[in-house]
Amino acid sequence: MIIWKGFGILNVIIPAFLFFIVGSLVSALGLDSIDSRLPMAFVFIVSGVIVWHLRKALNADSDKVLVDMETGQRYRMGTPHSLFFIPMHYWGPAGLVIGFVLIVASIFI
Repeated sequence: MIIWKGFGILNVIIPAFLFFIVGSLVSALGLDSIDSRLPMAFVFIVSGVIVWHLRKALNADSDKVLVDMETGQRYRMGTPHSLFFIPMHYWGPAGLVIGFVLIVASIFI
């Protein structure tokens, strides 16, 4: 079961879409002999960058605070975007780290 808030589901959809595209390209170009960790690393790095910039665009309005003049109560604008209770801005760097770990693993292991 996947749990998300706002557009947090994009943390799953973007890498899945990129896995499909990169896998199709690798098969179409006949590059099946390369280490499978390298295309996966590429997908994680690119999706990490996309998710990072997408998070910045989606959360542009979330820093705004509205104040009710009658009651003085404050309301924060926007929806927190998260996946598995982890905010979206942590998934971008996590994708980068996983991608670079896969590259190092393909070189040394």
